[in-house]
Amino acid sequence: MIDIPDSIFPTNEQGEKICPACRKALPDCTCRSFDPAKPKPEQFHPVVRLEKKGRRGKVVTVISGLPADADYLRTLTKTMKRQAASGGTQAISEAGGIIELQGDHRDTAVQALKDDGFQPHAA
Repeated sequence: MIDIPDSIFPTNEQGEKICPACRKALPDCTCRSFDPAKPKPEQFHPVVRLEKKGRRGKVVTVISGLPADADYLRTLTKTMKRQAASGGTQAISEAGGIIELQGDHRDTAVQALKDDGFQPHAA
């Protein structure tokens, strides 16, 4: 996460601090440039599903539709792996971030996403 001092944000006519990129008030800002470690969850709709095909019979929990921010994805993957007591990996595709957990950990993944502010869909 980038630590930006409050003194660099410009203010609008009402005295509220605004984003220098989009010129909106900071609570309404949709830019990810100032806090890449915490994207706004309402902009993403993660899908949690179980896959077995092409994995030699092994079951893998796949979470797709996540933010394509490498640092955030790494942190979220680490949290999910710890909660599931399982191995896993993350990747970034053109559709967004993807997390794979070894084994059937759909419930754990959904709960971890809810704790992080997302509204996940179980498929």
